[in-house]
Amino acid sequence: RLERIFLCENLQQASERSGSSSPQSIFQGDYFPATRFVSRSSEMGKTMSILGNVTSCGILLSADVLVSSITFAARSLACIVDRICGSGKNTAWNRQPWHEQRYATEPVYMESGMAWGELDVTATLQKSTFPINPEDLVNKAKAVLGCEFGTMAGADACILAEDFQFVAPIIGPLGKQEFLNAFGSFKVKQALPDLKDNSWFQVDPLEPNRVWFFSRATGTHTGTLNFGAGLPPTGKAVKMPPQAQSMLFNEQGQCYTLTVGYAMDKRIGNTEGLGGVFGIVKAVGKPLPFPEGQRGYTPSLRYEAFERVAKVGESFGFGPGASAPNVGEKSHKTC
Repeated sequence: RLERIFLCENLQQASERSGSSSPQSIFQGDYFPATRFVSRSSEMGKTMSILGNVTSCGILLSADVLVSSITFAARSLACIVDRICGSGKNTAWNRQPWHEQRYATEPVYMESGMAWGELDVTATLQKSTFPINPEDLVNKAKAVLGCEFGTMAGADACILAEDFQFVAPIIGPLGKQEFLNAFGSFKVKQALPDLKDNSWFQVDPLEPNRVWFFSRATGTHTGTLNFGAGLPPTGKAVKMPPQAQSMLFNEQGQCYTLTVGYAMDKRIGNTEGLGGVFGIVKAVGKPLPFPEGQRGYTPSLRYEAFERVAKVGESFGFGPGASAPNVGEKSHKTC
């Protein structure tokens, strides 16, 4: 009520000074105190935002320098120990090399008018020199999945080549026996009896010995997952994000590379962008105790600091965030 009385009094005084009874002319005039107050508040808010971003940036960069220095020192010492003791083989910073690409096909393009070139999949596949045709190759990939990558009882281990490698976003490359021991011990199908991979398949037209299979796996954790000390049933649903996965085959039809766990949309599912077994343990509430096992992406201190730098630039009219409204406006008018 007091605010309304104050506003009416200001309107009356402004009207008497201007000799106008139009509310629009009154609000637009410099003599109305509320207009000046709003303008000053907006400027103050912008200034505070700039100061906050600059301060946060300084804090984050200082912390990053400290953390980076400690990390560099720790890794250097660990590297020295590994060289002396012959340890650390096939670990994060000492990976064994993965296989080079063995087959490639020259692309054939469609005359579709696309700016970046639409691939003519059928015509490109017809130029393939790989001896196994696409239909048979897809069936071989399905057979590998059907026997759980050779770990199912009675499965032929020769379905995987001797030089087989398992490569995931974080883990790998793992050799054949190392992979069979690890995956075979998880008992994923027993832990999630209703697991559905929801897959679909496509031979890569540019790398004709590779079968891509995309999945949106779902299941329920009603059995024990043999991971670490063992994860007893939780009854929780597992909803994986869409994952891009692939198998590479040699001329004998054996799988020599398996890639899994590459999430295509971190927003989907309940694993925060994690795929493979990392995603399963995340979904059931038992994520691994390191950043790579918590979510698909964890921003670094340095990245967060540079985000603040970009915000400061936008406040002064620089950067994509500052120009985005104009671009959108032009696009809208064009449409």
